[in-house]
Amino acid sequence: MKTRIVIAAVVTSFITPIAFGQMSGGYSQPQSQPQQSSTGGQQKTTTTKTTKTTYPVGVKGYLDSQIASSKDKKFHVALNGKDLALTPIKIHEEGKGSGKATVPVEMKGADGKTYEIDFTTSNGQVTDARIGKVNGKSPSSQ
Repeated sequence: MKTRIVIAAVVTSFITPIAFGQMSGGYSQPQSQPQQSSTGGQQKTTTTKTTKTTYPVGVKGYLDSQIASSKDKKFHVALNGKDLALTPIKIHEEGKGSGKATVPVEMKGADGKTYEIDFTTSNGQVTDARIGKVNGKSPSSQ
C-alpha cells in the first residue's frame, strides 16, 4: 500500500509542472542546443528565440495600435455596410479593476458627425466595439 502511494506521489510530481506549464500559456526560455556537423565534427551552437505577443492594454492602447496600423491614421468601423474613418476626440474614464467594462469614446467622422463608440474590455483587453450613438442619438433611429 505504501509503495502505491509513493509511486503516485512521484508520478504526480513530474506530471503536475508539465500540465500547469501548458495551461498557463507561458512561453519557453531561449535554449541553446549543441549540434554535431557532419563535416569535420565541429560543434555549432544554435539559439532558439521565442517571442511573446504583446497586446495593447486598455482602450487607449488599442486605439493607438489600430490608428498606427491604418493607412490614413484613423480608426475604421462599419455602419450600415459603409466604412467610417473616425478620429478620437475624448476617451471616457476606463475602469482600473479587472473584469468586464464598457468604455465610451467620442469620435469625429469625416462626414462631420460625432460618433460614440462603446468599447467592451475584459481584463484590460478590448474584446468588442459597437456604435452607441450618432450625433447623440441611437444609430437605429438614423
